[in-house]
Formats: sequence, C-alpha cells, structure tokens
Amino acid sequence: MNVETFRILAGLLISILCMALWPRYIRLNAFFSLLFSSFLFAFIVGIPVSDIIPILQNGFGQMLQQIGIIVALGAVLGMVLEKTGAMEVISTGILKVFGDRRPVLAIATIGALVGIPVFCDSGFIILSRLIPALALKTSASAGTLVLALSSGLYTTHVMVPPTPGPLAAAATFGLGDQLGLVIGVGLAASIPVVLASYFYALKTGSRMQIVNQAHHSVDTDGKRFHWVQAFLPLTLPIALIGAASVGNLISPTHPAVIGLSILGLPIVALLIGVTLSLLLIDRQKDKDWPDWISEALKDAGIIILITGAGGAFGAMIKASGIAGHISSYATGSHLEGTFFLIFAWLLAAILKTAQGSSTSSMIITSSLMAPLASSAGLVTPVELSILVVAIGGGAFTVSHANDSYFWVVSQFGGVGSRDALQIFTPMTLIQGITALVTSIILFLLL
Repeated sequence: MNVETFRILAGLLISILCMALWPRYIRLNAFFSLLFSSFLFAFIVGIPVSDIIPILQNGFGQMLQQIGIIVALGAVLGMVLEKTGAMEVISTGILKVFGDRRPVLAIATIGALVGIPVFCDSGFIILSRLIPALALKTSASAGTLVLALSSGLYTTHVMVPPTPGPLAAAATFGLGDQLGLVIGVGLAASIPVVLASYFYALKTGSRMQIVNQAHHSVDTDGKRFHWVQAFLPLTLPIALIGAASVGNLISPTHPAVIGLSILGLPIVALLIGVTLSLLLIDRQKDKDWPDWISEALKDAGIIILITGAGGAFGAMIKASGIAGHISSYATGSHLEGTFFLIFAWLLAAILKTAQGSSTSSMIITSSLMAPLASSAGLVTPVELSILVVAIGGGAFTVSHANDSYFWVVSQFGGVGSRDALQIFTPMTLIQGITALVTSIILFLLL
C-alpha cells in the first residue's frame, strides 16, 4: 500500500468517525456534520481548495436530482394515507394475510418482493408509513419493523435484476440473454440473506430508538375504505415501476412498453399514487387537508437536505480517486474458485464502503472482474450468476453515512444517526457476509 492510498483510507476513517461523534458529543445537526466531514476528508487527502466547493455542489445537486422529487412525493403520499386512515386499512390487511404473530416476517417479505423491481430508496419511502400502524397493532417494536423492511428491500435491490446494479453486472459478464437464470440464482441466494437479517432484526430491533416518526391517531369512524381503495395509491406506483422494468427487458421498442416506461418512471408513478391518495380525502370533514401537504413537504425538506449532504460527502470521496487505487490491486491478479468469489466480494465491499453507491460498486467491480473470471475458472452461466451474487453481497457492505439509503432509512424510519450506525450498518455487514457464504456454497454445490 503506497502513501497516497494510506492517506485516503485514513482520511475516510477519520472523517466517518468524526461524523458519527459530532452529533453525539457536540449535538451538531446531521446536515452540518456531513458537510464538515466532507471538508475534513478533502483537507486530509489533499484535494485542491479551489475544487472542494464545486465537488460539494455537484455531489449535492446530483443526489437531489436522483431522489429529491421522489422524497417530496413519497412524503406527501405517506402523510395523506396516514391522515385519512388508509394506513390502518392497509396494516389490517397485511396482518390478515400473515397473522398477528408474524408482522416482522410480513414486512420483510413485502420489502423483498418490492425490492425486485423498485429502488430500495423509493420502496422504503413508500412503505415506511406502514410501520407505526403495524407497531400499534402488534407486539413488534417499530425499530424491529424498520430493520426488517429496510433489509428486505436492500437484499433484492442488489441481488436480483432488473434493478440496475445486478442487471449491469449480468450484462458485463455476458449474461444478457440469461437474465432468467441470474434472477433465479439471485432469488435463491436472497432467501438466506433475508432470513439472517430477519433474525437480526428480531434480536436487536427493540434496542433502536425511534424518533420523529410520529403516528397520528386517526378517527376513521364513518370513513373506512374498501381495502382496494386504501391499497391502490401504495401498490399501483410499485406495480407501474416494476412493470416498466420487466417490459423494457422483454421488448423495449414496443409502443405499449414505451408508454408503460413513462408511467413507470418513479416520479410519474409516485405522482399517480399521490393523486389517488388525494381522492381518499373527505373534504367535508378534513378541511385542514392542505396543512397535511405543507407538513409533509416541510418534513421532506429536512430529509432532502441531509440526503443531499450525504451525496456531497460521497462525491468528495469519489474525487479522491480511491476507485483507481483499489483497481490497481485487482489488475493482474490470478485467483481461482472460491478465492476469486471472496476477492470480488471484498473489492465490491471496499468500493461500496468508500463511495456509498451499491450500483456503482457492482458496475466497477464487475468491469474489473470480467477479464479475470475465465482464468479463475468461472465460465458457465451458472458460475457467472453466482459471481453476480458475490459482488452483490459486497455491495451490501456496508451502508453508512455516504449512502443515500442510509439516510432514507434513518429519516423516514425515524432512526437517529447514532442508532443507524450502531444497528442498521452492522446489519448490512451481516447481509453481505451471508451473501458471500451463500455464493461460496452454491459454487461448491453447482
């Protein structure tokens, strides 16, 4: 390891440590903690002073471009569903299917299914409003439900196409015409990962304090909805996003698929969901409904600022050139079998931890591993599909403050940054290790 690589890794460690300690010991707001950590990292690694502000602004802007409107629409959708009592109907329907004794398994399963076609960020924003109602109706703590939902969404997001990370990895390994196999292997490998995080959530979720996730009691007398009316604003956006993803895989040039791809854009789909939710409002009784929208947008503004600051921190890390330093260690490597899977997992994990994006981690790692896979003995479609699983496992590891999903879970789940780092982040490590072990077992068996 040369001096420059050591300095980058040391800067990353110091800045993350300060970012975790400042809110606790000097009560610094998460937004400013992220900004100050970004500056600290830049000074440690030697990024030119003239470049720091442009990098911060670009990272902040790019993050808001990706999820800013989605966060605002998701906040409004959740607020309206909660205030009208629709969430009560939805939570009751979920419990009827899974039973009152299995709410954690229910929410984890829902998360895993939704995470296949939908970005985990969007899925959590939409589904997190179920948690207060489920916590009131069952013995499960809100913290346990937050962990179960976030883990289910995260698992299939990085392991099962058609989400961009595993889809790009599959294409890089020449599996574009073998996506059915990649999906099947990814789904099989997702089961032990979901189970591991499910048991982790049961054990540790009650220790996680939930703040700023107020559940307002709603008097639903006289305005109970049919379950279809309550579910539609929540499920239709998810169905549209998923259908668009599948349609683009089957026949992207078909006119119907082109139209569906527009409706399946997350912003458009969520806007449709918000419109449907507004139809649930009883304007005779709920005369203060415009205040609901204002309250939701106010909450969303805080989340957007913190998430944008996380994007700025991630951009600063990328600007340090850490990906190039890591890739230099991969070039020319000759590893075989299970060791190759471990190396690919480790490379993806380092990239994920360093720059925050699971998708970028999978794309970069698969690009580096593709020329080396055949020399390591991974040549069949099944073996390469298992390699996608191993890289996806690395892309779990770990979600922390430079990851937008970390802040989405923290803010929409009502989890303080300290608890998120101490409980949610270790869960993503467990998920990643479980995925690695699963990939090795599949490789040895198949």
